[in-house]
Amino acid sequence: MITKEFIEKYQAYLYNLALRLVYYKEDAQDLTNDVWIKIIENIDSFEEKSEFKTWAYRIMINTFLNQKRKYTQLSFVNFVNTMDDLENNLLTDEYEEPFKKLLIDEAKVGCMMGMLLCLNPEQRAILIIGDIFEIDSHIASEIFDITKENFRKKLSRARNDLYSFMNNHCSLVNKQNSCKCEQKTKALIEKGYVNPDNIQFSKTLQRTIKDTLKIKSDALDTTMEKLYKNLYQEHPFCESDIKTFAKNLLKDKKIKEIFEL
Repeated sequence: MITKEFIEKYQAYLYNLALRLVYYKEDAQDLTNDVWIKIIENIDSFEEKSEFKTWAYRIMINTFLNQKRKYTQLSFVNFVNTMDDLENNLLTDEYEEPFKKLLIDEAKVGCMMGMLLCLNPEQRAILIIGDIFEIDSHIASEIFDITKENFRKKLSRARNDLYSFMNNHCSLVNKQNSCKCEQKTKALIEKGYVNPDNIQFSKTLQRTIKDTLKIKSDALDTTMEKLYKNLYQEHPFCESDIKTFAKNLLKDKKIKEIFEL
């Protein structure tokens, strides 16, 4: 039987995967909830041939791809048009210096996560699993139920699409580009994309994806392929209210029916 402690152990990993698949916190919570219900309904079919996390990721990816029409989908063309329409202005003295940096980081993380929405759903999922979470292609191919060779080809296409866009438009990858986080943050606040009263992504003292998933990388590796990947892996590993989530999930009507509570 799946316990509250078991849910608490894996919830953060599933939530962070969901957040990067769908962007919005509420959608990520709903997707994660749907996945836990599927996990509990099908736990007897888990044969322990792979790690539980791998099996759970596979359920998450399948659920997301089957529900993809529910979630926001952008295009690179619309994304760059939106950013180009934003005025370039530095934040004024209305925010103190430490908080200014927090707002700029919030704009940077939110913008980069928005770029993921410009990839089609399968590309997005493959890039998150293969490049951001750095799951080995042998395991990743199991998650997507495709061959290792096919997974690598799909990952390469997704990587090229995202990198090409960032290299042409984002100054984090190419300093010659005019779209700079510190110059767009004020306009992003004015348009409501960044809310100073509700910081979503860039809270202080959060663990990063790289730290949490124990991803090892050479700090001196500045190849173009690694550059954008490292930027994403430095994003915060976002916390959800794990104890409350586990408690509420076990109160779900479907879960009560499964366990005859």
